[in-house]
Amino acid sequence: MPDLLEHPAVKAWSQLRPQRVRPDWIERVKGRWEQTRKSAIYRLWGVGPGGSAVIAKRCRKPTGILEQTIYEKVLPCLPVPALDYYGFVEDWEGHFCWIFVEDAGEDDYAPELEEHRALAARWVGGMHASASHLDVPAVLPARGSVHYLTHLQGACRTITRNIANPALTADDVEVLMTIVFQGEVLASRWGQLERFCDGMPQTLVHGDFKRHNVRIRTSEAGMRFLVFDWEFAGWGVPAEDLAGLQATVDIAVYWSVVRDHWPHLDFEAVRRLFFVGKVFRWTASVDWETGKLAYEWVGKPMLRMRFYLSELAALLRAAEWDS
Repeated sequence: MPDLLEHPAVKAWSQLRPQRVRPDWIERVKGRWEQTRKSAIYRLWGVGPGGSAVIAKRCRKPTGILEQTIYEKVLPCLPVPALDYYGFVEDWEGHFCWIFVEDAGEDDYAPELEEHRALAARWVGGMHASASHLDVPAVLPARGSVHYLTHLQGACRTITRNIANPALTADDVEVLMTIVFQGEVLASRWGQLERFCDGMPQTLVHGDFKRHNVRIRTSEAGMRFLVFDWEFAGWGVPAEDLAGLQATVDIAVYWSVVRDHWPHLDFEAVRRLFFVGKVFRWTASVDWETGKLAYEWVGKPMLRMRFYLSELAALLRAAEWDS
């Protein structure tokens, strides 16, 4: 049986909390450090306060520094529930680091439940409204319309660069070239998005809201909405967050939270923010996926690219462009 004290996550944890180092056991949540020597997430059972579990996340140093900033300088200033943050440790290799946070548990967010959707909307609205008054934009990456236009342009370039991959079928190539063509149409309309965003409030955005990055914790005090994985966070209009969680945040509840903080923002503007968020989210998603087109196994990425093509066609047909 391997010595748990020799595990790299435990060695990093020992620099923060030497009073309780040896975990009861270690659970691999994501990745495999021993093979990739890159990113990985582990659950260290029994080393946290009161014998609780701790999440150990190994990631590249810039990502870790951003999450450290969010946990140390931003979330403590906001009136929303947040995970306990235990610390940051630089990895011995120098290019990576460890982030340690409270374990959020295993109770999933269920968007089919109205109570969960309302809870998510209140949390996201509270985060956006309160963070917009903080003096932190300079320490966070920009997440405005230019950021997502860069994603769009990068996706089109990557597709064009990999279009000659022999693993792609003729039908695959047609799908990809249609995405490039319609992406250029989307880029030609980008000025409309920029003008709309210019009048919107700027605030902290999570940038990757999805069911895998949130949990619901229920106790005698009620339900709490808990969020983690802030590696794509930044400062910009709150559009993409509204389109996250698979479009299941209750927009009416969200508006009821933010309207006192942003009196110029009516419900129609919030609805259009949701649409803009869908556009932003599409550009980021397709840009991340196109990098996989350079390899031999293109079956899964092409399934997603076909889905993204249908999404893009729907976005281009949407009435918001004519408003």
